[in-house]
Amino acid sequence: MPQPALPACRALLLSCVLSALSLCTTAAAQSTPESSSVTVQVGDTAYSLARRAGLSMDALLALNGLTAPDLKVGQVLRLQPEPRVHTVQAGETPYAISRRYGVSVDALLAANGLSEGAKIAVGQALTLPTGAVDSGPAPARVATAPAAPPTSNLRPAATLAASNPAGAAGDWRAAALAMIGTPYVYGGQSRSGTDCSGFVLQVFGPLGVKLPRVSAEQAQVGLPVEVSALQPGDLVFFDTTGGGRVTHVGIYLGDDQFVNANSYQGKVTVDRLLGDRYWAPRYLGARRVLDPTYALKR
Repeated sequence: MPQPALPACRALLLSCVLSALSLCTTAAAQSTPESSSVTVQVGDTAYSLARRAGLSMDALLALNGLTAPDLKVGQVLRLQPEPRVHTVQAGETPYAISRRYGVSVDALLAANGLSEGAKIAVGQALTLPTGAVDSGPAPARVATAPAAPPTSNLRPAATLAASNPAGAAGDWRAAALAMIGTPYVYGGQSRSGTDCSGFVLQVFGPLGVKLPRVSAEQAQVGLPVEVSALQPGDLVFFDTTGGGRVTHVGIYLGDDQFVNANSYQGKVTVDRLLGDRYWAPRYLGARRVLDPTYALKR
């Protein structure tokens, strides 16, 4: 009797399995969460595509302007909202743009892969962070006196500086507190406007402390300090964008307080460190850059 053609059967079975795996791999590749769009394949439904992309079906329909889950093979569906873009106009700064859209300067820079201190040009297209809401161009600014510092449960600046009258040699504390109310200006480094790292440079520069211009690089200078060992004059660093990197710096004053050029409040302010629900979870660490002689002037 002739023997069954087992090798031929096995080959056919293997071919079918490989074809099925190929189809599954192709379908999965077209609907990964990282994709910005997906092409509808035979057997796809709005529910299966939404689930594969980590969306609700309603969200998938809304992204594509659909009112019903009826799909056609070959139809291309968006899986992510199209990024909003702002075109830089004459006279605009990252700070002005972030204020217009209700986001932080740090978030705006992170969304565009820009480092602290980066310059923007007229006509440049900037991607807006998630949650940006356009409040319209800012009105023309009228010169006014700097606003008073916060008066919540923080110690007044006069009290913080009492142990070291302004004008004393090497008095970093008085120099820092004298700038409270100075407007926040992205890229600024003067009494008329400053950003966070520029503020630190103005306070410590006269003491002969050499520091880089941007906060991420300042975080590499000096000695690391545990939060339990913080002393007045230590630099404290934060991640304000959620990217796991340093984007903000301030100067520790003691009593769980630090002074910084705050882009959200638009000026130099005194804030709490671990006692503040915004700053505490964003705290990354501290560095000691002051000579002990200056650090003791507190």
